[in-house]
Amino acid sequence: MAPVLLFAYKQMPADVLEPLMKLIDWLLWVVLLVCLAWLIVSAGRLWSQMRSSFGVNDASHGIVMSLIGAIVASSASTIALVLLPT
Repeated sequence: MAPVLLFAYKQMPADVLEPLMKLIDWLLWVVLLVCLAWLIVSAGRLWSQMRSSFGVNDASHGIVMSLIGAIVASSASTIALVLLPT
């Protein structure tokens, strides 16, 4: 019985890898635009709540979560470049 190689893989051809990376780049832009839109909406909600009352927890939570989402989305392309064999 031959030993099983867990980390043995073939390199992906360039004609497969290039469209995949282009798709990842487009998805990154879409996610970053959604995060930016959510940041703008949350900032508007925070401004509105600060003018009317002191209930700023929901709006500040949206701002923090949109920033965290942008950080995760930005690092996803780097992680994909490391994991995909080139």
